[in-house]
Amino acid sequence: MKLFFKTAVVPLNLLLVGNLCCLDCSGASANINPSETIKILPETKFYINKNGGISHNTYILENKTQKLFFKETKEKLSMYGTAERAIKEYFGDTWLEAQNSMLEDLKNQENLENFIYIKTYANGQAAKWLKSKDKSDTSCIGFPTKLPSDFVNNKLPKFLSYAFSEFVQYRANKNRSEGELQLNQLIGSLASVKLAELLDLSDLLVKTKYVKLSLPDTNTKLGILMDCAQGLPFQNLKEIENKIIDPQLQLNFSKLMILDALCAQRDRAVGNFFTKLDNNKIIGIHAYDNDLSFDAYTNLRTDNYLLPAIINSDNTITLPHMDKKLAEKILSLNYKDIENCLKDLLIESQIDATINRLHQIQSSIKHTMKLKNDFLLENNSDWTEKTMQEETNTHNKTYFNSFLKNLGSYKLDKSC
Repeated sequence: MKLFFKTAVVPLNLLLVGNLCCLDCSGASANINPSETIKILPETKFYINKNGGISHNTYILENKTQKLFFKETKEKLSMYGTAERAIKEYFGDTWLEAQNSMLEDLKNQENLENFIYIKTYANGQAAKWLKSKDKSDTSCIGFPTKLPSDFVNNKLPKFLSYAFSEFVQYRANKNRSEGELQLNQLIGSLASVKLAELLDLSDLLVKTKYVKLSLPDTNTKLGILMDCAQGLPFQNLKEIENKIIDPQLQLNFSKLMILDALCAQRDRAVGNFFTKLDNNKIIGIHAYDNDLSFDAYTNLRTDNYLLPAIINSDNTITLPHMDKKLAEKILSLNYKDIENCLKDLLIESQIDATINRLHQIQSSIKHTMKLKNDFLLENNSDWTEKTMQEETNTHNKTYFNSFLKNLGSYKLDKSC
């Protein structure tokens, strides 16, 4: 990190910038402060990827040898203010006439709602517009006034991805008042990392902390700083021929699925983890983007968006095997352990839901152990081609099965 910036650890009460508010507007005392003030050196490259998507408008800090990532926590503005900020931040001093036209259109409430609630995926109105050959009609995304064709075809599509990521933050912080910081997703990431530490699973998640950045131009930013994930992004795996799946990948996915179930992390898309490789053998994962965690989800027998059910209807774990050390760690926990781990980040209702999920997983582990003698595997070497085939043969919606389905061509390692 010294290659990037100088770090100063400062008393927390000196780090308050803006309104460092609690998670719950009703008065819960889950205040959160940045752990460090970090000064960015002038020679450090500090720029934002404005393409949205899996990057979520994340800043990149890099030099010749290192790369870190920073997600800014912005102030909650009005609906119009959020749209205006996204437009001005993205385009800056370019396309000023187009910007003015867009902002004028957004003074109409119907246009504003069409823009704020765009969806750039599935069958959302923005997704349909992006796929259309003729993009001249932009009224469906909030801009009925005709915009320059070059702007519409070459600039507006990428901007929509950027804006969508900004609006995800706005919608995720609907319980916050204007002027407060949009902390909800940041808190989900930090709480996930803390729970991973409690379960001795820190190696699965990218190191994450809440910091204040002091920039060379004297501006400051609040947000989470993340190490670079180890390995390759999923889309790069397509370029590797003769891919072999190592049993340790199955072990990694099983641990992550248990952790995500406990955290109610519902957005573990293939873009939210990197894969570790040894030549052409896929041996593990390194996960990040844990924002969408700790909602009220407690029915572990049903899917929660991209999080598959972890418990079957007969109260058994949906995974054919589980790491013995992880199972023993989970079984040893009580509600006080969860409270002590998360009390500085989450509100009472979120902690209660986490304890509820813990109790369900504990009950299911015990029940599965009674029915299946080989459910718990003690050593890494116990995970083999056979255990991988068992999971693929179940056809259950598990992280491992979903990964293989999306991967396409591969071979299971027969040497283990």
